[in-house]
Amino acid sequence: MEKRVYFIAGDWLACAVLSAWAAWVARLVPATWPMGVEMVVGMGVGMLAAMVAMPPFLVLFGALEVMVPVMLGSMISSMLPSMLPGLRAETGALLVWGAGCGLLSWGGTWLADGWLRRRKTDGQ
Repeated sequence: MEKRVYFIAGDWLACAVLSAWAAWVARLVPATWPMGVEMVVGMGVGMLAAMVAMPPFLVLFGALEVMVPVMLGSMISSMLPSMLPGLRAETGALLVWGAGCGLLSWGGTWLADGWLRRRKTDGQ
């Protein structure tokens, strides 16, 4: 992953914004469905919402660096409305939780990339 500040800040922004957007869109999945079904459908809806809104970030910050953590973050954050039904009515809290999931997914992706690159250069 890129190590320049512009790209790191852009990746943070993309993960936070698009994961929050995915969580907000996923809350539109009917709450009357069983939780497991609602989580799977919400995850798909959230991923689709993130994919639709992703192109400006891809152009500015690079496709791979944005797409991998954003898709992971949108999958996780879009399951939130079904796991925590109280977040459906609290839009602000839902957006904060969604952005937090996006930032955590970015951090996990960043650590995994560093670990894989270290192993490659160590000859292991």
